[in-house]
Amino acid sequence: MSNLEIPRGLRDLLPDEVKTRRCMEKKLVDLFGSYGYEEVVTPTFEFMEVVEEGTGGNIREELFLFMDREGGILSLRPEMTTSIARLVATHLQDEHFPRRLYYGANVFRHVQPQLAQYREFWQMGVELLGAPGPWADAEVITLAVKAMQELGVNNFKVSINQIEIFNSILEDKAISASARTAIRRLVENKDLVELSAVLETLPVEDGLKDTIASLPVLHGGLEVLDRIPYISRNRKASLAVEELLKVYDALKAFGIQDHIVIDMGVLRGLDYYTGVEFEGYSPDLGYGLLGGGRYDKLLGKFGFPCPATGFALGMDRLALVAGQQTEKAVHYLVGGTDYQAMARKADELRREGHVVELALESNRREELEQKIKSRENCILVYI
Repeated sequence: MSNLEIPRGLRDLLPDEVKTRRCMEKKLVDLFGSYGYEEVVTPTFEFMEVVEEGTGGNIREELFLFMDREGGILSLRPEMTTSIARLVATHLQDEHFPRRLYYGANVFRHVQPQLAQYREFWQMGVELLGAPGPWADAEVITLAVKAMQELGVNNFKVSINQIEIFNSILEDKAISASARTAIRRLVENKDLVELSAVLETLPVEDGLKDTIASLPVLHGGLEVLDRIPYISRNRKASLAVEELLKVYDALKAFGIQDHIVIDMGVLRGLDYYTGVEFEGYSPDLGYGLLGGGRYDKLLGKFGFPCPATGFALGMDRLALVAGQQTEKAVHYLVGGTDYQAMARKADELRREGHVVELALESNRREELEQKIKSRENCILVYI
């Protein structure tokens, strides 16, 4: 075979990268477990209708689709929340709630590959099921902050919003469904020029246009919520603001408010979010590091109405900005001429918790001493 390349958007992981990954995983597994979360595993692919029922049909262009031999259309999972919702609705309806679950998995999207954006990428995350209200939202946001800290990311913020503020503002009958979709994308992408052009075409009052136009740039502390005058005229939007304030108060009680920013431009791209949404960023990387929010209607699509909230961490991106994850362990190289004695000594050192290799290619002390000079933290034991 002459072509040894791998498909675009995929990558091989070398030993040091795998060590970093396993170290990050262990830290998060320990953290999630300490909060009472239990691990679940779902299939790598689902039926396409399950994926689209959960995420919405607008994600189809990003799916990797294929057909099984029975004629079913399958999709590699593009995210994990829908799979977790299906799992819970299928297997856990009779269990006690609230239920805390976590996962670690590779997911797949047909996106344009670039730095920190792959077509196969690694996520870890949690889902808190059966718990409504601000304290549940605050728990998962707090856990997201703790996860970033545990991985050594010190310079970061978590931006929070309430999707019903945006949805309620755009409920004006004069704004078509297609216009709402376009506006949502432009606000999320902070495309102020194109957003202004779209708003100019809408037959709505200038006050509403000005409010929508301000959303992408409204971020900061609680004072942000006072800079959206149109909200006071919209009952549903006002209630969403009140809910967001309750979540913020709960986050203060958890002691993480210094990492929190109110951002009216946080509009997660997936259709299932119904309440508080959040994203984590670091100025050290121009991409989001985590994202999540409340999705109270998703499980109902699979026959099990149940409030839920959660988040996913972009582990590939976090690996680029996280602190040093692995320490260079001391290695022993056991050499000599008596292989039976060498094997006994190697086993003895391993029982003590050390990493031990046998010198298989040479039994001369001088050659082995020369070899370990080029290896960091390596000690020769010669028998």
